[in-house]
Amino acid sequence: MRYSRFALVAILAPICGCAVTEPAPTPASAPATVTVVSGERQRIDFISVLNPDCSSAGYVTVRVIAPPAHGELTIEKGIDYPTYPKDNQRYQCNLKKVPLVNVYYRSISGYLGVDTVTIEWISPIIPVAKNQTFTIAVR
Repeated sequence: MRYSRFALVAILAPICGCAVTEPAPTPASAPATVTVVSGERQRIDFISVLNPDCSSAGYVTVRVIAPPAHGELTIEKGIDYPTYPKDNQRYQCNLKKVPLVNVYYRSISGYLGVDTVTIEWISPIIPVAKNQTFTIAVR
């Protein structure tokens, strides 16, 4: 069976419990804005992919497309609570910790200002890439 890219994105939208909530993942998303403390490692995003029964569907693959100019990104597997919206069939999954991939940012010590980074993540279920750009306010 063959799907268009946008049909695949519509299929993926309900299965990802991401920190940055959007109506549906798109091939290129609008930038998300986060605020972090200078020099401290902080999570700026996380992505989980769950089945409707809350079991893990696997880990997403995360790649750095455009690294930050004033800091560093690290990508790590972890366990935490997802953030599915109330109208998602996986909303009840928010009550338990699940496997996910964390994205952390740390600025250069003493840096104050704005940084940007773009990541790409690929679902383990359907190989469709989603790009997400973050505007990071470093205070």
